[in-house]
Amino acid sequence: MTQNSSSIRLQLAPQILGVLAVIASVLIVIFLPWPFLIVLFVIGVVYIRLLFSKIKTIRDQTITQHTELLQEQHERNEAATLMKLLIDAADIPIMATDDQGCITHSNRNAQQMLRLNEDIIGLRFDELFTQQVLHDLERHAREGEQGHAKLSFPIVGEMREFDVSADPVVAQKYHMLHGAVLTFKDITELSLAMTLKADFVANASHELRTPIASIKGAAETLAGPARNDEGMSTRLIEMITSNAARLELLAIDLLDLSKLESQDQSPDIQEINLQNLISKLINESMQAATRRGLEVVSEVSNEVNQIQTDPVLLSLILRNLVQNAIKFAHEDTTIKITVEPDSISHDRTIPIPDSLVGSMGIRIRVIDKGIGIPITQQQRIFERFFQVDDARSGSSAKRGTGLGLAIVKHASKRLGGTVSLESVYREGSTFIIELPRCIQTNLD
Repeated sequence: MTQNSSSIRLQLAPQILGVLAVIASVLIVIFLPWPFLIVLFVIGVVYIRLLFSKIKTIRDQTITQHTELLQEQHERNEAATLMKLLIDAADIPIMATDDQGCITHSNRNAQQMLRLNEDIIGLRFDELFTQQVLHDLERHAREGEQGHAKLSFPIVGEMREFDVSADPVVAQKYHMLHGAVLTFKDITELSLAMTLKADFVANASHELRTPIASIKGAAETLAGPARNDEGMSTRLIEMITSNAARLELLAIDLLDLSKLESQDQSPDIQEINLQNLISKLINESMQAATRRGLEVVSEVSNEVNQIQTDPVLLSLILRNLVQNAIKFAHEDTTIKITVEPDSISHDRTIPIPDSLVGSMGIRIRVIDKGIGIPITQQQRIFERFFQVDDARSGSSAKRGTGLGLAIVKHASKRLGGTVSLESVYREGSTFIIELPRCIQTNLD
């Protein structure tokens, strides 16, 4: 507004001098003959009218310019507000600093994920974070150099891993550096998945290598020193048969796990008789249980005889749990399968099949009186290829593929459910399966 006022005064100066000149001329010619006076008067009136017209034009231009300035300022404010809303809506933490390294912006996700206070605006970036690598990233970005690094931060007592990117902020109008913007992408789950994948490949290779090496060694011995030794040949053939069966079980479990982890095929939900399914499973397990003097019994509530589920997935869950119980229960004890209806709370992180619309769920327990699982190992038993140490099994003959409980976990998730464990070391274990929305009541 100050520049506009100065501009107006400069434009009006010649006009004011013209007015003064006209007045002076009128005074000079007062004593001249009246015709000349009339001519000069007419000229003065015309000039004054032109002057006022010019003043009006300048005024209109000034008003227009002022209006345009206000509109431009309003648009800038709206753009700034929209940009702040967009940054706040971003699903990754974003922070910006000025050319002095002080924080100028921080979106809502940064506040929540990094557990920062709302009054961090104005603080120096290097006072807020302790990692030197992060300080260097921000400083180099202010100097015009892009960069990123993987860092770990303690978030609510848990170490989370972030991929941090830093980019310079350039003022386009003046082509000058004006600070830095940093984004924090949480890659904790991705890193964990990559680690699990690497562990899976390593463990699978190990589990395959062991029986293959045994089969190869036995075959070479049969073809050489034990060719004419009937007793040795019999033992070697049994070794080959046993390891071949182990390889077959491993291949079956790997295929089952691969199918469960794939989301290409939805569960085939249908109405089944749960008691019939469990009875069939018990009959299949009878021979293995009898060899160890075990009895497998079931207690199924009448309210859950008919349920909505995928019979293949449910059979896979129960079969693996019962086989696990048969391996590790004390001899001459009872393995119990109980099923009861309950209002199962839904874990929002696990999708439920759309065709499951019941109002009630079921809770399945598989209970054994065995040696249990040490509490230090209970958090890992659902990992692929994890097996409790040999002290639990007592012999290598009881070792499985290490995939059974991982299959149980993934099959339960495909049905929208969960699996958990209650175990007391040297007393026994109870595996609990909770499946939601599989019972339709009369009110449904």
